[in-house]
Amino acid sequence: MRTELPTSPEETIELLKDYGAVEQGHFILASGNHSNYYVKKGKLVQHPYELQKMIEQKVDAMKDLGQIDVVLSPAMGGVPVGQQVGLAVHARTIYAERNAETNELELKRGFEIKPGERLLLVEDVITTGGTLLELTDFIASQGGEVAGVFVVVNRSGKDKVGDFPVVSCMEIQFPVYAPDEIPDWLNEIEAIRPGTKKVE
Repeated sequence: MRTELPTSPEETIELLKDYGAVEQGHFILASGNHSNYYVKKGKLVQHPYELQKMIEQKVDAMKDLGQIDVVLSPAMGGVPVGQQVGLAVHARTIYAERNAETNELELKRGFEIKPGERLLLVEDVITTGGTLLELTDFIASQGGEVAGVFVVVNRSGKDKVGDFPVVSCMEIQFPVYAPDEIPDWLNEIEAIRPGTKKVE
């Protein structure tokens, strides 16, 4: 399967389609916004050899972010990508899990952030980057520093998440609608909530 990175939105869509990783319908995203496209990242990350080839093409861009001591991902979707990025940049790799009672991300399993460590935040797909921004408060509280962000698919249309630069394998912008701005034609399709993050 294709591993060379796309250079245009059209090529990105074709690559995602080749992997069966894009779906049309009515989706409620992790941000709470609505879209008629959903990137089924699991369809892509289930091919670790091909994904590793894609990630390796971005190692130099990640190194440009400066020293990376730790790769940190949110569970669950970011975990397999984080492991592969950690392998590519030779960094300790950990992940945060969502507390079922508080719905907040936290470190478990003996994972820790040491004072002075620089962390690369890794996710499979971002639209707003809100999940990654949730991680930044406790990184700062433990004396860590965010070096930047790596994602496989950047849907945000931006080159930063908050103040942090983003490195991505591919970029694509699909229309996204706030809950009170959903067009009639989309409202006619039953909404599906993919993913695991609770939407308020």
